Amino acid sequence: MIKRIFHSIAIGLLMAANSYALPVDLGKAGAYTLLATGTNVHHGIPLYGNLELGSEAYIHGNVGVRNTLNMAHGAVVYGNADFGSLYQNPGAAIQGDANQQGSAFWDSLYSDLKAASLAAKALGGTNAGYINSSQTFHRQGDVSVFSITGLNLSAGHSLTLKGNADDVFIVNVDYFGFMLGGGAAIVLDGIKAENLLFNMHGALNAGHVNVAAGSMQGTYIAPDAYMQLGDGLNLDGVRFLGAGISGNLQTVQGFPGDQPPAVVPEPSVLLLFGFGLMGLGLVRLRR
Repeated sequence: MIKRIFHSIAIGLLMAANSYALPVDLGKAGAYTLLATGTNVHHGIPLYGNLELGSEAYIHGNVGVRNTLNMAHGAVVYGNADFGSLYQNPGAAIQGDANQQGSAFWDSLYSDLKAASLAAKALGGTNAGYINSSQTFHRQGDVSVFSITGLNLSAGHSLTLKGNADDVFIVNVDYFGFMLGGGAAIVLDGIKAENLLFNMHGALNAGHVNVAAGSMQGTYIAPDAYMQLGDGLNLDGVRFLGAGISGNLQTVQGFPGDQPPAVVPEPSVLLLFGFGLMGLGLVRLRR
């Protein structure tokens, strides 16, 4: 019970620390670097909700998984992990708290993510059509919102977001989904990763987010989509929050402050530590 209280406090602190300038509230979902909430839009039955971590996947941040967190040999989560069930191959590790959570917990996270997606979509923005070659989106004020029908970039192509350090960019992706081929990139020119949000909300985004090797930064939300993340991605300053995630990931670096604060020892641990010090003192007195 005490451990769960400390875990809730840690999540609250992370949410406060991660209150970036985005005009869209991610709720409790914003406390995670990788999140697979599942989706309850198909006849009320949660779908997806799994997270597959390949060997040597080093996740610097918190992960949340409605169903099964599957960790291959050598995978490490340098943060907290919430899950429905956990399968760890030998050599896999969770450095923070590991907590099994029930359906109400995941329903709440899904609701937060879905509400954020709808709020981002409601912002409208400049219609930039279908992106299949290198393009640059320039700032249009403190908050720049773009709406695209899809993104499909192959190797050597990029989408550049150009602005100032305090600018916010939101890109709503509809219908044709989000795909990056090997070597394609999302490039930030002057803006911060924590001020960029990609919102995959279209009907075909249910199972239609596919990213091969390349470079990405920012927050990517897809409450009803399965994200397939390929080998060789450069992920420094990212959050992937969706219905399910699978990826042969290497190092994933969340935003500054994404890793949990130092765990406060439970009172029982402090008491045992105190008795130990008293015992050492008595031994010295006898000598």
